[in-house]
Amino acid sequence: MNNVHCMFCGHAIDLGDAYNDYEGPLRCSVCKSLMMVRVEQGHLRSMAASPQVGAAPKVQRSQSPTT
Repeated sequence: MNNVHCMFCGHAIDLGDAYNDYEGPLRCSVCKSLMMVRVEQGHLRSMAASPQVGAAPKVQRSQSPTT
């Protein structure tokens, strides 16, 4: 297996030989999405969105001064 495609933007992510037996996070270099993958003997066994994906940062809205 040479690459997988990002499940969010479709970018081909080159895994290389270092990922022949790997389980853990994988970040897309294009859209920066984080996926959890499991690769066994060079074959992708599972891919899922990381639980952190979609968690929008909390933005503190400033309140307008009241007069």
